[in-house]
Amino acid sequence: MKLTQHPEYQRVYIANEEAFHLCEQAIILWRARNEPISVPAYGLTWTYESAREFVRELSALFQEYNHVLWNGFNYCRQCGGQCCVADASNVQPFDLLAITLLDQSAPVLPENISASERQCIYLVNRQCSWPAEWRTIKCWSFYCLGTGPWRPGALISELRGEITCELQQLVRTRLPLPLQRYETIQGLALADALDDPVAFSEAIHNALFEIFVDPLNEVYPIIDLQLGNNNSNTPSEPRGALTTSLLLDDQVATFIAEAVEEACETPPVVPAELTISVEQLLQDLEALQWIIEGHPSHESQLLHEMYLHYANAPAPAPGYPPSIWYRMRDYLSKM
Repeated sequence: MKLTQHPEYQRVYIANEEAFHLCEQAIILWRARNEPISVPAYGLTWTYESAREFVRELSALFQEYNHVLWNGFNYCRQCGGQCCVADASNVQPFDLLAITLLDQSAPVLPENISASERQCIYLVNRQCSWPAEWRTIKCWSFYCLGTGPWRPGALISELRGEITCELQQLVRTRLPLPLQRYETIQGLALADALDDPVAFSEAIHNALFEIFVDPLNEVYPIIDLQLGNNNSNTPSEPRGALTTSLLLDDQVATFIAEAVEEACETPPVVPAELTISVEQLLQDLEALQWIIEGHPSHESQLLHEMYLHYANAPAPAPGYPPSIWYRMRDYLSKM
């Protein structure tokens, strides 16, 4: 499709491009002046070179993090990046500062792009167009279980727990010292948020804003051009205010696993009340998995459109279990 026709063109691509140039100018000026930036609350003093080293350490951490996801588990390999949906990149100020400090640039996309309107605008021929040295923290942090197949008899929470445990060990071991200082002052451990990768990326960005972005912004303003950019400059949404609770997410994930298995092994009969196919059901289950794992900003719209596919699903007769169609309707109505 045409780059300009993608729904993220103005509010993500153009906004990030403008914000990147502002960040680039700020870093160039900082380097030229060679003045330290003090952060007394955390006992930190930044120089241009120490900031570059910090970003390199974070890059190494997240590359190892993704090595665990892709080589230690099979979910990402099976899925192949289907989490790269529109509004999922969540580019924030530190991401743009990081690529500048690594002598990289924000992606420049061609006039015609391979991403569909439902995919992330930065997805080019199924590959991320961000520099290999720095993906966005949200994308680097994210993990899920895909749509299966999963280990027979294993609970979804058990499978996720295996990933969380290994990633927590890595983060606690490799976290750069400035972020360790932040943990000590705040009395928290960033790795504790890893059971929810979206919350983890928010926690990391909150820390980075406190110890680096805000102090830099006071001397070299960089935030203004990000107004409207993925809500990048707004405070993170409290976990309790997420559209779907973590408990419901887990229930829906369990349903998805059961429904995919049922639809593939014994395709259900479509009720006369519905104008849908089993193939559409499988596509909707896949889309629902994306939603509960990534919570895109247009989540409500996607869920409403999906709900219409199942709104007329008949209720079960007394004494009979609900059909897969009615269960899908029920979960979508709760979300």
